[in-house]
Amino acid sequence: MAQLAPLAQRCVAGLTPAHASRDVVGSMRLFPLLFVLLTAASLRAEDPVMNAGQLASQMASLVEDGASSARVRMKASDGQVLQVQIKSLRSGGSARTVYEVLWPQQRKGEKVALLQSKGEWPRGEKISAAGERSEIGHGEWSKGMFGTGLAYADVIENFFLWPKQQLAGKESVGRADCVILESRPAGNSPHGKARSWIDPDKRVVMRVEKYDVSGKLLRTIATTQVAKDDAGRNIPAGMTVTQPGGATTEIDGSNIRHDVSLTDADFAL
Repeated sequence: MAQLAPLAQRCVAGLTPAHASRDVVGSMRLFPLLFVLLTAASLRAEDPVMNAGQLASQMASLVEDGASSARVRMKASDGQVLQVQIKSLRSGGSARTVYEVLWPQQRKGEKVALLQSKGEWPRGEKISAAGERSEIGHGEWSKGMFGTGLAYADVIENFFLWPKQQLAGKESVGRADCVILESRPAGNSPHGKARSWIDPDKRVVMRVEKYDVSGKLLRTIATTQVAKDDAGRNIPAGMTVTQPGGATTEIDGSNIRHDVSLTDADFAL
């Protein structure tokens, strides 16, 4: 799984690029956007019981992992397969990211640039393989990126920073006994609620459900495989995004690198 032309220039303004202290090279099955959705907090099975605010705070801080780059494979239920390069920078409650299609050849160069400043509605721009540009409208943030089931808002917003957090019980997901965290925004998101199922032993979120402001379920994002990242943490190695009606997108990341050196040029369209 991860998180920017006139709009792109506005996106990079006011954010300081991270600079690497070392070169971290690995072959990890992950990409940055899923840090927003599925990265778990440093919650251990032996830790004392935390309240919702403490848990959300720990998770939010882990999502903000600085600069990273990765590649990801997306396969939609209609058969389309995309290879995508991702560059992301998350810090201080703000995030910016660029997704660029590398394959298939006819879509090579298609891009999405996204920015969200702390507490504000996200902003973004799309550019087609032919070079046509368009701003992502206010009503488009719950729509699928590149024609997949993964929404623009999913890859940029950190719902662990939303002001309303509460524990909503426990439930098993596969073999994992999970704690459920329910998060609600304050008008800075197209979503009305997010529910996440956290495995406290592996410190991984096993499932996320996103709802609109009316309470309608929009999509479910499920972890299908867990692996170690370059820092030795358990992370989602494979995922599926499922929409009501059965449309599914499979997501598989690889070659993630943290502490990379990114400049304004990396986020420009």
